[in-house]
Amino acid sequence: MPGRRNFLLGGAGLILGGCFEGSCYESNPRQKEFVSDLAEIAKPAMASNNPLAIEDAAKRSLALGDSIGGFTDWCGTLKAIDGNAQNAAVTIEVGPQISLYAFNDWTLAAAGAFADLFATRSREAPPPGLSDQAVAALKTFRLGQHVQLSGRMGAIAGSGLFDLSRLFGKSDTSNRTFLQSPRFVASIEALSSSNKK
Repeated sequence: MPGRRNFLLGGAGLILGGCFEGSCYESNPRQKEFVSDLAEIAKPAMASNNPLAIEDAAKRSLALGDSIGGFTDWCGTLKAIDGNAQNAAVTIEVGPQISLYAFNDWTLAAAGAFADLFATRSREAPPPGLSDQAVAALKTFRLGQHVQLSGRMGAIAGSGLFDLSRLFGKSDTSNRTFLQSPRFVASIEALSSSNKK
């Protein structure tokens, strides 16, 4: 009897995992490649348990995000909406534990866990990182919903936020945390509901 119960529970886990994890993120070839490349950088470094390898992998991950530039028709899961219609901030998961973060107000960014990443903001043009169309679309979504998005990686802050120097001198723990759940700053120009599962 326990064997059959384990089989049924394991089967349900595989089915649910298949429905919610991979298919949405894998629907766009460029997005799928980005997610796969991040995993190829992070997994060996984390497995090595070598702080120098982990630091290098974190820097390479940021460089990979920086190289993406513009993206179109990525599929993601809406994880968080903060602020209000004038000063919105949004987090969208675009891969397993990989998120894009966009915001329309420096104070929202500085108030969160990313405060130390924004030290160079005085040199940069201010947000918005969410277009008017994207903010209007957000009003019709619910958290956990799949969305289609287009925009630019790191466009809110230009080189200031995406400068690799933000990881210089960071602790091994900080670099590990980044590799486990990387979040990239992005500008989101278009946002719509997705029918992809």
